[in-house]
Amino acid sequence: MKKIIASLLIISGLVFLGTGCKDKSDIADIIKLIKKKNTDTKKYDCEKLQLNFKDACKTADGKAGFVNADCKCQPADTKKFDCPELKLNYNDPCKTRDGKAGYVDKNCNCTVKPNDKKYDCEKLQLNFKDACKTSDGKVGFVNADCKCEVKETKKYDCEKLQLNFKDACKTLDGKAGFVNADCKCQPVDTKKYDCEKLQLNFKDACKTSDGKAGFVNADCKCQATNTDTKYDCPDLKLNFKDACKTSTGMPGYVDANCKCVATNR
Repeated sequence: MKKIIASLLIISGLVFLGTGCKDKSDIADIIKLIKKKNTDTKKYDCEKLQLNFKDACKTADGKAGFVNADCKCQPADTKKFDCPELKLNYNDPCKTRDGKAGYVDKNCNCTVKPNDKKYDCEKLQLNFKDACKTSDGKVGFVNADCKCEVKETKKYDCEKLQLNFKDACKTLDGKAGFVNADCKCQPVDTKKYDCEKLQLNFKDACKTSDGKAGFVNADCKCQATNTDTKYDCPDLKLNFKDACKTSTGMPGYVDANCKCVATNR
């Protein structure tokens, strides 16, 4: 088409020259016009492709696409979005420019959801004691400082058994027992003690409630050992009439001769 127009212009120019145009300046103007028409080609956004932005094109692998701002044929996205520029649909979650969580509204803007609920910790949008996760993924709860604090697991005297000393348990052979100081399930002893609740006998070593070393007295209480105490019978560390045990294991009391005399003789 361009060549045809140029040819027509040349022919008409020659005719004009031949029919009466004798002014050299007119001839020069006509020649300039012809040259301008020949050099005035259409300008494209992408000269190499001879296409403009958003023009239809085909990718190297033959897929339909459009010319993007980099003058490349970009495959057309088959998925249609309510908001193509955001590549999101209405009500999809998004983030505002200031980083707040929001949703895509009907105007394709990221809008913060109106929230009338007041939280103890606004930044977390959680209340005290709510479940949460720490930065390393551990389960915790929101503390009074609005931080996610890891729940402290219960500490047992015997972690492997998840039991405390003297808790009921069962031995490997299924017998009832209790957890001893070695974190083992000790079978319940049928032996009768002078002090059943303590499972101890008179004069057995024990510890008082404040942790002092002592011995079990006749009242089945743990009596602190007092090194300054003077006894009627120093060898026995007992006084007259104190509870004691005879050599045969019978309960008794200390007599005036510092001997343990059986109570029922």
